[in-house]
Amino acid sequence: MFIYFAFLAVVVLIGIPMCRNKTGKAVYCSIAGIALFVFAAIRKYTGFDYNLYAQIYVDYLSMDLEKIGVHRFEKGIAMPMKLFGNVMYYDYQWMFVGYAFIFALVLMIILYRTSDKPYLGVFFYFTFGVYFVSLDFMRQMVAAFVVILGMRYIKTNQFFRYLLVVIFASCFHLSALVMIPFYFILKIKLTPVTLGLYTGAGILIFIFSWPVIQFLTEHFLPKYYHAGEAVGHELSGGRWPLYTIFYGVFFVLAFLFRKRLEKKDPMNHVWLNCMFFTFYFDLISLKHNIVGRLAIPFIIVASAILMPRVVECFIEWCGEKFRNSRKKKIIVSTASLFVVTAACLGMYGYMIGTNFNGINPYQTIYDDTPWVNPQEVWEKSDK
Repeated sequence: MFIYFAFLAVVVLIGIPMCRNKTGKAVYCSIAGIALFVFAAIRKYTGFDYNLYAQIYVDYLSMDLEKIGVHRFEKGIAMPMKLFGNVMYYDYQWMFVGYAFIFALVLMIILYRTSDKPYLGVFFYFTFGVYFVSLDFMRQMVAAFVVILGMRYIKTNQFFRYLLVVIFASCFHLSALVMIPFYFILKIKLTPVTLGLYTGAGILIFIFSWPVIQFLTEHFLPKYYHAGEAVGHELSGGRWPLYTIFYGVFFVLAFLFRKRLEKKDPMNHVWLNCMFFTFYFDLISLKHNIVGRLAIPFIIVASAILMPRVVECFIEWCGEKFRNSRKKKIIVSTASLFVVTAACLGMYGYMIGTNFNGINPYQTIYDDTPWVNPQEVWEKSDK
């Protein structure tokens, strides 16, 4: 647990004195990006899907393109994995290095472009659990980042370009196709009225979700429809609702500042919608775990882009509310930020303590643990 807290503290705190100007922000994003990259790249057997990805990488070394063509992995992942393994590296650890580089690079580009205080984005990215998600659901993370980069077309009303981006993202994970109707949904401004309509629809979906889930899994995800206990838990719920409460509280906080956020940047109403759907899909996942994965693009935006802006809006509000009393301004803003920080760190600690996505223990390639040589497995499979 200590390694995760120490890493978060270092990566966030160094940004406070550095991000005073554009140059300092660029330097910070470079340093933080390298840190996030290295921390993920050298991990070993950390994350529930680590061995799954490693085994598939090894399998692809002995599979021809025809077999890969019928494999369940999306071809945007499968083909590069095959070429990467055969042409460049036999060691599957290089695959994790590649994923770590992509995630760190894209995240830092997003933070540099959208925030004057990118260290806040890093803080929420960690404490909302997104960094831990990136260590496990890597295909979906690639697809999610591609979709997020294409969300700028929502602002410019270029649906066709947005559609092409989503289709391209689906080459990495088919769940990206769910984002097509969200081109229109994310344009809808959240008001008490629309929020009430969403709530009513959400209640109905929550009540009558089983027929929908069964239809979708039967026709599009048969491995879950015919699943035994190994993956059947993905269709059921039973998860402790702490995550849902956490995301719900922060959505309410962001919603309270919706007018100020939109005044600062019209695109913020899109990001606010993303915060809402982070909460919404997590709520549905209380009944069906698999639905929670649909929240990945939304939670990236909510944590890395929206929440730093909410903090900035709150500080501005305190300055206006207590302009005649500097002491009250400092007390209220400091106390409120302390509560937010404590809540986030509490959730972060809870995730680590409950082994969220298999992040414990954090092991590296330098630890004395058994190592599988993919080349030996490949050669053995040819005999």
